[in-house]
Amino acid sequence: MNNTNTLFGGGVDSLFGASGNPNEYDIMANLDDIEIGSQVREEFEDENNKLADLGRSLRENQLQPIILRANRPGSERPYLLVAGERRCRAARIEGLTQLWARVKELTDEQAEKAQVVENIHRKNLTQIEEAKKIEHDLETMSMDEVMAKYNISRTRLSKMMGLLDLPEQARRLVTEDLSADVESINAVKVIEKIDPAKAKTLVDEIKRGGAKTNVRDMVKAAKDEVKPPKKKEDRKPAKQVDVFAGAKNQPSDDGEQSTAIPPSRESVSLVLSLAYSAIFLQNKSPKSVLDDMSQDDREMIDVWLRVFYDKGVQSKDAGRDMLVCLRGDLFAADGVGAFALAAFAYGLDRDSKFSLLNIFGSVKA
Repeated sequence: MNNTNTLFGGGVDSLFGASGNPNEYDIMANLDDIEIGSQVREEFEDENNKLADLGRSLRENQLQPIILRANRPGSERPYLLVAGERRCRAARIEGLTQLWARVKELTDEQAEKAQVVENIHRKNLTQIEEAKKIEHDLETMSMDEVMAKYNISRTRLSKMMGLLDLPEQARRLVTEDLSADVESINAVKVIEKIDPAKAKTLVDEIKRGGAKTNVRDMVKAAKDEVKPPKKKEDRKPAKQVDVFAGAKNQPSDDGEQSTAIPPSRESVSLVLSLAYSAIFLQNKSPKSVLDDMSQDDREMIDVWLRVFYDKGVQSKDAGRDMLVCLRGDLFAADGVGAFALAAFAYGLDRDSKFSLLNIFGSVKA
């Protein structure tokens, strides 16, 4: 049985696989022979992961063994549980009396570390697998349908998809079993984009801190450090990067300042990333992609891309404006930046009217 996963390197078996030690062996262990001491895990089910469902699954096929060690001399039960309390609980609910177990030689320190690693590793594996399922569903379902199916918000969907495209240091949190917190993983991704050296230092510190490290607090502190300082308000018309970043006061058609709050980059990025994948990678027609969008999503990206188009219309130095946006990661040859670049280019051609269909068609080239 091969339980490897490319994101995790050797997979769960690399943590608990057979070592060749004759004192380590697999058995069908009686649940009554297992003592369950203090465990790292405190929550064993939620609305999407019921113990009863796991119990039924265990009855049909147990894919991974629970991990045991020999109990202390004089103990009432011969085995002490190292990892797998959730499976033990689920098995009892289902009425099972035995589970496949792997008995290993472990010190107290090794057993404690194994519990932490196993729980983080399995949680990460579950999240990655869920993200892959969502990605697969997005190929045949609309975003609203997927959000309803998994009962998740647009923000949560964006963060789950972000787990499938992690840069080096954010990926280390997963591959080195340092954190299973989606918020922290995505925050390190942001830090790494701004300051790769800072991201590496942060992940190294998290690793050195071990199981007692408060990863979320460390990541938040590092993210605050790399945030650019807030700019003082400028009463002059917005220029260059602040326009593209979504400044709150954009000139309207009548020359007055609009107070409408622009859509967030995160929401726009999710919608346009999915659109780019459908058009460029799945070879869907731009029109069908637009037709499949909800009205809210269409209006949101219309507002966001129109800013780039208007800047193209107003540009007096296209080369300089384009370089500013390239350096600010707003323009790119692929992905979200490709839509922004196309909208800007159509604005430069002052005879071209703003059209989402034309912009979407451009990224197919």
